Amino acid sequence: MNAMPVITRISTAGRNNGFFEIDVQLDDGGTETLNVHEDVLVQDGLRKGLQLTEHGLAVLRQEAEGIKAYLAGIRYLSYRMRSSHEMKVYLEKKGYSESQTEYALERLHKEQKLDDQAFADAFTRTRIELSTKGPQLIYRELLQVGIDQSIAAGAESLYPIEEQLAHARKYLTKKTASVKNTKSAAEAKQILSRLLMQRGFSREITNQVISEIGDFLVDNEKNALVCQAEKAMQKYKKYSGNEFLQKVKAFLYKKGFPADDITSFLQKRTNIND
Repeated sequence: MNAMPVITRISTAGRNNGFFEIDVQLDDGGTETLNVHEDVLVQDGLRKGLQLTEHGLAVLRQEAEGIKAYLAGIRYLSYRMRSSHEMKVYLEKKGYSESQTEYALERLHKEQKLDDQAFADAFTRTRIELSTKGPQLIYRELLQVGIDQSIAAGAESLYPIEEQLAHARKYLTKKTASVKNTKSAAEAKQILSRLLMQRGFSREITNQVISEIGDFLVDNEKNALVCQAEKAMQKYKKYSGNEFLQKVKAFLYKKGFPADDITSFLQKRTNIND
């Protein structure tokens, strides 16, 4: 009859707090070293000299395999907080099996090292502090890292309206350069509104901050009309008389400039009347 596997040594596993290395002498005379958590050590009453059944050894091996993934997860968390989805994807990419990954995720959750609600809250606060992103963009980013919709939807509750307005204004100030002296008020408003909503701000926030730059839009339109009219007149210079006038007007209408302003400008600039 073959001898049963027996534990010959138990020692702490380096700096891995809460884990132990167990040397097991196998029935063929060889030695196998396994990592187990102190919970298992206590629960199974593991001690030097204890004989193990084949089933008991298989359970310890499974625990040891899971710990490899767990420790990889701990290292991954050392850089920053992670969502459960990020952790799962990472461990799978590292080549850990489904059972190893499940073990690691379960233990990390149990030890509160993985907490999607805490992750979402910290993620949201960081975005608010370090960027001008609106709540809807933050919501979409949370979904991208695997946070459940019900949790991601709570991001907006951490984002006071006054901060949303302040960030929307700051972002808008940067983006007015993209329409400066080139767009009619209508087109500039449309472009800037779209940029704000793409940035994650609601229509209400967008409309409010756009309404605050009315003077800029009016002044900008005057300069833009001159710029675009010169461009149109150059484009249609081979035409003359009313045909030239109508083509330039059509060009400017499409750009969103008011009809009266177009007519007034062209009358002064060309001395051509309809």
